[in-house]
Amino acid sequence: MTVPRNILFITTDQQRYDALGCNGNTIARTPVLDGLAAAGYRYERAYNQNTVCMPARSTLLTGQYVRTHGVVANGIPLPEDAPSVAAHLCDRAGYRTALIGKAHFEPAFDPQYRYTETRRAATGATGSWRGFGYAVQAAHAAAFDDFRIGHYGDWIATEHSEFLHAYADLLGARPGGDTGAPEAKHNVIPRDLYHTDWVADRTVEWLRAQDPAEPFFCWVSFPDPHHPWDPPTSEMSRVDWRDLDLPAGHPGSDEEIRRILANRPAHWLAYYEGTWARAARWPSCPRD
Repeated sequence: MTVPRNILFITTDQQRYDALGCNGNTIARTPVLDGLAAAGYRYERAYNQNTVCMPARSTLLTGQYVRTHGVVANGIPLPEDAPSVAAHLCDRAGYRTALIGKAHFEPAFDPQYRYTETRRAATGATGSWRGFGYAVQAAHAAAFDDFRIGHYGDWIATEHSEFLHAYADLLGARPGGDTGAPEAKHNVIPRDLYHTDWVADRTVEWLRAQDPAEPFFCWVSFPDPHHPWDPPTSEMSRVDWRDLDLPAGHPGSDEEIRRILANRPAHWLAYYEGTWARAARWPSCPRD
């Protein structure tokens, strides 16, 4: 009898191919991922089905093209009855299933609680959703204004409320950090409370609780390195940005940047200056 394989599916958000040491990066230190690449397969010509969050994630869950599942842009919820790889593994092969971290199959900033994804977190529900027997969610911040985001946001608000607003503002261009760059901030939250560590800790807890005799499928979905760029201040010493060369193709000076942006739509320069807070507009967005 063939014993089914356990599946640990790890995703990071908005991470470039060349941001990994195994793919040639000489600045970022990614020894664990480099080790996984060395011991397994590294695909050099794999292409995302969509560059935007919700369409891409819906494809990962369903195995369908964007034109089939219908989530063609952020703000369009994936139908509740859409296919799910987790449901398939659970129903057909007896897998225990979990999704820990960012889901974003439905609009995430939903203060009216119109969608199941946000209602689950608000009510503390952690099970039986889209084929996952266990699902707890985190996003890029703990709160959007005063709206708690996901199970992580509720946990921070309940257990460590002093850090509820430690993250940079979402969907805005407010300047911060050392250089006043848009969507950057010195985040005072301790690393062990940061969403990356929260997702990792919940994953380890879930894996340790599983019966070794039963196969599992666990999707570990880290929100980072997606913007805003606000890692814990304690980690900022890992790489000093002052020692880094500007990327190839960078204009090279503030004056040249402004000259180029002067010939672009006006909000491009305003975003560069941090004077235009990006108001995201997409179908079904609560702010529309």
